[in-house]
Amino acid sequence: MQLVLLSFLLLTPLLSSSVRENPLFDRYYTSISIKQENERLDNYAIQLKSGPGSRALIVVYSENEQSTPAAKARARRAVRYLVKTRGLEPARVVMRFEGACSRHNQILLYLFYANEADRPPDPECLEAAE
Repeated sequence: MQLVLLSFLLLTPLLSSSVRENPLFDRYYTSISIKQENERLDNYAIQLKSGPGSRALIVVYSENEQSTPAAKARARRAVRYLVKTRGLEPARVVMRFEGACSRHNQILLYLFYANEADRPPDPECLEAAE
């Protein structure tokens, strides 16, 4: 009886159909070199390709309104790299700008598998972007 109960408790999370938020895969400041960024994106692409149904969410923050165009351009470059160089389907890679609210331009990479919800936007940063 105890073995059956233990088995049930261990397997329940695997059998559950509930949606969960996936943790952050990687985070970096746009001050790193393109080569360093490509190495990070290569690892990201490998994980995405190895997970059927997985999706990429690239979240962008800028330091201030003046640096917003540069931060967005860097994130768009990352999306193009994943699609054109690493061969990911464009529908699986999404970029989202969340506002000018951080100390530096930064990019966050999230990796989602089937039945995982996108990370909700940061309300403080969205208010700053409006």
